[in-house]
Amino acid sequence: MLPRLIELGLTMPQFKALIAVVTAGPGGVSVTQLGCELSIGQPSASLIVDQLVRPGYVERIQDTVDRRRVLVTATAKGTETTNELRYGRRSTFAEWLDNVEHSDAEALERGLRSLSLAVQASAMGPTPVH
Repeated sequence: MLPRLIELGLTMPQFKALIAVVTAGPGGVSVTQLGCELSIGQPSASLIVDQLVRPGYVERIQDTVDRRRVLVTATAKGTETTNELRYGRRSTFAEWLDNVEHSDAEALERGLRSLSLAVQASAMGPTPVH
C-alpha cells in the first residue's frame, strides 16, 4: 500500500484523514471533528483538508443546517481511491494465496488460528494461578 500512496502523492496522515472523511459518509465531517478523530489540532486538520482538496479527493461544503459551519465530504475520486487502497490489498493477498501449496495453506491457517487465540488470551489478561 505504501508504494501506491507515494505514487498518488498521499502521506499517511492524509490517507487517514481521507478514510475518516469517507467513513463519515455523504453528510461529511467538520474540520474540528476530523481533528478530534485524528487526535490533531484544528489548524493541522485544516491543512490536511487543503492538501486533499487540491487533488480532488475531498471538497468543502457549507452546512445546510448551520451556515457558519463548513463540512468536508469525499468526492467520487476520494471514495474510489480509499476503496482501492483499503480493499485492493485483499485481492493481492488472494493472488498470493492461490500460489501457495494446499498443505502450506492449511499450515498457515492453523498458525493464524493459534496466533488469534494467543492474542485473545493476552487481551483477557493473565491466567489466574490456582
